[in-house]
Amino acid sequence: MTYKPLGEILLAHQYINREDISQALRTQGKTSGQNRLSVHAQRIGQILLADKAITSKQLLTVLSEQSGEQIYSGSRPAMRIFIGESMPSAFMVEHRICMLAGENASIDEEYKPEIIVSDNPYDPGAVSALRMAFGAGLPFYLINTDDMEDCLTELQGFIEQITDTDARIGSGDDEVAEHLRDIATEAPIVRMVNLIFERAVDIGASDIHVENFDNVLRVRYRVDGVLHDAQTLENKYHAAMVSRLKLLAKLDIAERRIPQDGRIKLHIHGTDIDLRVATTPTINGENVVMRLLTNAAVDLEFASLGMPKLENDRFLEVIERPQGFVLVTGPTGSGKTTTLHAALRHLNREEVKIITIEDPVEIRLTGINQIQMNPAVGMTFASGLRSIVRQDPDIIMVGEIRDNETATVAIQASLTGHLVFSTLHTNDAPSSIARMVDINVENYLIAASVTGILAQRLCRRTCPDCKQPVIVSGSTLKDFPEADSTKEYTFYHGKGCEKCGGFGYRGRQGLYELMVMDEAICELIQTTSEASPIRKLARAHGMRTLREAGWQALLEGVTTPQEVRRVTQ
Repeated sequence: MTYKPLGEILLAHQYINREDISQALRTQGKTSGQNRLSVHAQRIGQILLADKAITSKQLLTVLSEQSGEQIYSGSRPAMRIFIGESMPSAFMVEHRICMLAGENASIDEEYKPEIIVSDNPYDPGAVSALRMAFGAGLPFYLINTDDMEDCLTELQGFIEQITDTDARIGSGDDEVAEHLRDIATEAPIVRMVNLIFERAVDIGASDIHVENFDNVLRVRYRVDGVLHDAQTLENKYHAAMVSRLKLLAKLDIAERRIPQDGRIKLHIHGTDIDLRVATTPTINGENVVMRLLTNAAVDLEFASLGMPKLENDRFLEVIERPQGFVLVTGPTGSGKTTTLHAALRHLNREEVKIITIEDPVEIRLTGINQIQMNPAVGMTFASGLRSIVRQDPDIIMVGEIRDNETATVAIQASLTGHLVFSTLHTNDAPSSIARMVDINVENYLIAASVTGILAQRLCRRTCPDCKQPVIVSGSTLKDFPEADSTKEYTFYHGKGCEKCGGFGYRGRQGLYELMVMDEAICELIQTTSEASPIRKLARAHGMRTLREAGWQALLEGVTTPQEVRRVTQ
């Protein structure tokens, strides 16, 4: 773009005379050998302003006329500096550019930058960088140099505060806790953390990971069970960000040597969010992991779980028995809670009393008595379960079998006429027997009480909007027992699109392995707890393994071989 010389515009407005221009050019020649137009025009204006040959308002008017950019007419006090986690403050100071947002905006109101401002219209690269990070539609305005200096001073102060905090932590200052509390309540850090929460909700993340390394602070989100990098920041923000999170979770800011656990309650986009916060010390400082739990409506119909008809029918038969012990197994994040609550919702009737004890209560069910575990006051799974039994329930759910005491009470309840549900962390259904024996439950009690064990995993679904057929040779599928090495199979792969965020996957599908306890399996359990013979007998009696369930999902075009391999063994 060709600009009309700044001096000619100033002369046309009669803001200066020829001698003023000559003097400014002589000054510029002494300070810079550069002759690029953008630098030349900007320097002339700043020199004239410094010499008081023109006013800030006059320079702003001329820059707008020369560049075609609009002048910001709003009140600077009515706006506040926006600090984004994907654009370091140092970048904005270097390029004399910043973003502003409404003073009273909050995270509940989708707090985002509203405008980009600068007193330099000749740096389009900086404007483009901000638009790429925060929205292509952000308008750019010119502001006068005095207001720009105020913005830069605020940004520079924020940088110095963060650097000072890290230096004090490194020096072991006994008063650092109070300083951390102060910095954690500063507006830039508050906005940065709020944006991280907001983005996690927008993309449907289940976990947020904040990790510090030698040179960078990394923020990652777990989406559909897989971690993805979200932002990489300068690690000088680490102390302030972790302190902000610990402050929200009501943790001890000064204690950085031992792990801590807490909770944060938020309201984002009309949804109540409960975050379980866990900090842990590393050689590079504290890391933070947050699990997002939402009170938004969850579809608890069995059909929505994606359970195949065979497993669906057999599982319903197990849970509709008047008594027994039903276990759902799998790692954290495999959907056990959703499956159990779907079962409770199916069984919830006027004539049935259902009580649960959970940690935490993730899904609220109407008509069901739900208890939050609270070890601090003695409300553990074992003690709570004993109390529940005295409340005359028909159906009981205990969040997890963690020890012999809880397992013993649950088994006793199932043997005395109650239907009991719980979870275990095991790799598959047959391994649950060995796990129960490992916590000192007798084999005969397991055989007498357990009526069914459901193991499950969640695999990512191929995005329906960008999936494409892929021909796969059976010879590359040797780890799938059902695959014929002489055949070719048509599966589907997502190439990545806007709706799936470029991942090629969107949403998740359950894979299920159901072991129904019949007479033969119960007899075997009384003699052994080894998973291999139990698995062999269960498969002979109709159990399909998790890998076999994954193969069925492949044939139905739901997911990919790589994804089935990732979640099953």
